[in-house]
Amino acid sequence: MLSLLERMSKSDVGAMQAPALRDAESRRQRHHLDLLVDAGHAMRTDEQRSSVRITNAGYDFLEATRNQAHGQKAKAKFLDLFNQGVPYARASQAAVELVPKVVGA
Repeated sequence: MLSLLERMSKSDVGAMQAPALRDAESRRQRHHLDLLVDAGHAMRTDEQRSSVRITNAGYDFLEATRNQAHGQKAKAKFLDLFNQGVPYARASQAAVELVPKVVGA
């Protein structure tokens, strides 16, 4: 799911085409995109569900994991919680909360 967010964030328009449902891997990716949408980190951009774009919350989560001072700690916290079975949305929020907010940014 992190790699899907990374892929969207690196796109010029912050979006990607959802894979066609051809095989197990494409179904898995489509499912993970659905979970990112459920968590508010991505949103569908068309009725056919073929395009997905990253949201502000998705960028916040990526920024938390990339942060110079706290990124490794945030990413480790997310992975630890997620691997323990904590839902993606709660685990990612806990990671974001580890990174102090910059006032006026």
